[in-house]
Amino acid sequence: MASIMIEHLDGKVFDLDALGFRVASYNPPTASVTYTYQQIGNYGTTLTGAQTAQLVIPLTVVITARDMNDYRLQLIELHKIFYTDEYFYVYDSNIPYLRYKVRAEQIAPTQNGNFWQSNNVTINLDCPSGYAETINTSLELSDDPNLVGFGLNYMMDRKFTARFNSTDFTFTNIGLIPLQADERPVTITFNGSVASALTITNKTTNQSLKISKSLSASDMLTITGFMPAVNGTPIYGDSDHGYLDFARGDNNIHIDGSTSFTISFNTRFYY
Repeated sequence: MASIMIEHLDGKVFDLDALGFRVASYNPPTASVTYTYQQIGNYGTTLTGAQTAQLVIPLTVVITARDMNDYRLQLIELHKIFYTDEYFYVYDSNIPYLRYKVRAEQIAPTQNGNFWQSNNVTINLDCPSGYAETINTSLELSDDPNLVGFGLNYMMDRKFTARFNSTDFTFTNIGLIPLQADERPVTITFNGSVASALTITNKTTNQSLKISKSLSASDMLTITGFMPAVNGTPIYGDSDHGYLDFARGDNNIHIDGSTSFTISFNTRFYY
């Protein structure tokens, strides 16, 4: 039977229905986008910006218990599950591969007369990122294609991969929003021989990043957002200060400066 699951950052999972918090409704809305317009002449405007705001997800539960003492204990358990001093994840067990990172607003349960249950308790869950995220990373999805759940915007007749060893390849952002270096950076890991300089180009976004440094097969180059590092040591001074974003869908990537290498892209996707 489907239920709504709460997962704390320490990995502890709470099945609300199994614990006596019957879920009456759980309806995540679409992203909350604020549009900015500029007046053009006398008869119209033009769109100048669009920003995603905090998402508020309403969750309604009914507290059930065996007797009045158990009801009081259930209130304590409810407060523990939705402790508001830290983030936690919420997801539907029907779609266990997507989750929201949230905090709970104040909860105010009221008892249903003399019954050992509450009236409907509305719990507003605030999601600052505005989107659901995949529980599994791109590398985990690449290692196990069965983790690519239905509805994740990827054709099932194509094998998803996030590891490559050719100079031209396609990395697919299967999410609904771009992965930008300054907001949701993709971690790029490169292992291979480079004589003098390495250039990674995203032909889809017309962006490139050049690293002017020789690398051996034993070196590990990691690029997260704007910051490259070799074997854990930052080498920002050896780069041209370029960066890579990844558009929705297919991103055509080209590698210059190496022909023997492995490159991987690690990220979550957002819906």
